[in-house]
Amino acid sequence: MISVICHTNLDLSFERWPDKLPAVPRVGDTIQSKTIHGDFRLSLQVISVRWDYFPSYDDYMPRIELHMTEFQKRLPGRREGAETGSITAFYEWYAPLVGRTVSSFI
Repeated sequence: MISVICHTNLDLSFERWPDKLPAVPRVGDTIQSKTIHGDFRLSLQVISVRWDYFPSYDDYMPRIELHMTEFQKRLPGRREGAETGSITAFYEWYAPLVGRTVSSFI
């Protein structure tokens, strides 16, 4: 297993991402959250992998940037001003799946 740092710029403080993976993922791969919400588990897509030095470990580790999958980028917005594929459309889809309101993310 390889130690990794998973990061996303989405406001997903309820999700826990893996800190170890069997291999370094490639751009386009998806990674599932470790958090299970009932029968739902969020997956996000790897959009970049870079190697960062971490002084506390005295080692380099891959920093994996996660963002919406191709499916999530096609989600239609429901609120006024929420365009298809927008982060708001993502939160409109995601919030009910994890028992939250959209306003808790926006």
